[in-house]
Amino acid sequence: MQLYSKNNIFSFSEKYVQENKNIFLAALVLFILPLLPLNQFIVGTIVNAILIKSAISMNSKKVFLLSVLPSLAVFLGGVLFANVTLEIALMLPFIWAGNFVLMLLTRKLFVSDKKSYFVSTLISSIGKTLILFFAAFVLLYFGLVPAVFLTMFGVMQFVTAQSGAVLVYLVQKVNGKL
Repeated sequence: MQLYSKNNIFSFSEKYVQENKNIFLAALVLFILPLLPLNQFIVGTIVNAILIKSAISMNSKKVFLLSVLPSLAVFLGGVLFANVTLEIALMLPFIWAGNFVLMLLTRKLFVSDKKSYFVSTLISSIGKTLILFFAAFVLLYFGLVPAVFLTMFGVMQFVTAQSGAVLVYLVQKVNGKL
């Protein structure tokens, strides 16, 4: 048995390059999209769809780094265009954690545990929403963020996460991959 045949090395290299290319393209879209002057529902849905699709289709653990890019882009865009707020800066770690939980739970439940796609994404969306809503609630309690954050980081996060999940499902279904 030959472990390192020429074909195995090239096959591994091609797969590695393709996976990194896919991560790079997802990262590029996740960074640029939030900077565009688009409706927040559309941006949130597409961002969540990319996070979910990446979590279920890419094997690399590097894929989880994608969870920080959308909010980092929003923050840096605010720095560049002088409209960054302390409130958004305070929410960054929680947004990262929420996105990470969305990706991790989706991968664990759907890919590893072979649960239903809709059950997996529903639980993942609820996890993300709870993290963000609880953080916004605590920060509001201490007077650090406005009350509108409860809607922005509550219902809106759940709706866009679920919309992203439906979008992934529809695209995968059309392509015969789900």
